[in-house]
Amino acid sequence: MGCCNSRLEKIGNNKVKNSIDAQLELSSYQDKLQFKILLLGSGESGKSTVLKGIKIINKIQMTDQELLDVANSLRRNVVQCMNVLIEHVAIFGYEVPAELKPKMDHLVKLNDGTEDDFTTEAVDYIMALWKDEVIQKVWARRKEYWILDSAEYYFNNVERFGQDDFKPTEEDAVMARVMTTGIITTEVKSGPVQFSVIDVGGQRNERRKWIHTMDNCSLIVYVVNLAGYNSVLFEDQTQNRMVECLTLFQQQVNNPLFATTPFFVLFNKKDLFEAKIREDPITTCPCFTDYTGSGELRDCLTFVENKFREQIKLGSPDRLKVFHIAARLKQDIREVWEELVQHIRTTHKKDIDTAIKYLEKQGVLEPSSAK
Repeated sequence: MGCCNSRLEKIGNNKVKNSIDAQLELSSYQDKLQFKILLLGSGESGKSTVLKGIKIINKIQMTDQELLDVANSLRRNVVQCMNVLIEHVAIFGYEVPAELKPKMDHLVKLNDGTEDDFTTEAVDYIMALWKDEVIQKVWARRKEYWILDSAEYYFNNVERFGQDDFKPTEEDAVMARVMTTGIITTEVKSGPVQFSVIDVGGQRNERRKWIHTMDNCSLIVYVVNLAGYNSVLFEDQTQNRMVECLTLFQQQVNNPLFATTPFFVLFNKKDLFEAKIREDPITTCPCFTDYTGSGELRDCLTFVENKFREQIKLGSPDRLKVFHIAARLKQDIREVWEELVQHIRTTHKKDIDTAIKYLEKQGVLEPSSAK
């Protein structure tokens, strides 16, 4: 009797072991269809805008709460930007008309434009100040201080932001600026292949968190703010944005963890860059003082691109692929995303095909899902 029980126990244990082994094997094949994409870049490079664009082209709908958050973010953005201009009226020693001073005082006291503060009165004050000659003089000197790149968009749309029934458009969602804190993961499917797109804060105090995202990375998307060549950081107004961005890229592309990792470098805000270089040459930037070209857009882009390529000291320079984009444009993001997906599928074709074949055989995937 004891011998029989022992035999039954052994059979039961083998079944459990076989079941566990089967589950582990299944998981290992499912893992071959999982890819991790890391979004890196310095603060205000446009990483989060790129992520929003990826969600839009993949038809990942925003929830009602997310739309409300976007609306409140836009209101905070416009109040914050106007208060930056107001602050620099005094710094630059300008005087505004007496009738505008109460309006300025009112806006300075607002709590960053929360829903309760963003009244019709506040909207009217912002519109009046934006039209003022002195505020426009301060605006013309914006390369001397920090202000959000999309400030003009906020000012031009502030009346709409203040409407009771305001519902953000796709463009509003892309243009809204919310400082990324922590680690944000977005899951995107492309057939049977699953992408985990990870966005981490780009400000200096957020970068210590990057170490937690660096393992098993399939591809890095590094976002560069082209328009930052003649402006300063939010967190350090003595540091040029492009200098910070180039230094950070040099650190990451030569990180031993990424020695064989493909880099997609997105030179973002090309529209703002094109407008800026008509008035301010790229030699304004401390890391571009050796530029001697024509000053035309294509020539400037090539020069900047080569500066980034020169930073690669570890691994093959062929792992770098560049794009010139405006992240607010859906088509630009679509082109980047389609090329990224194709790159992953081509590079990992053998593993992907093997996994699909196995999972189809197990009935986990339908044959049509492999397309």
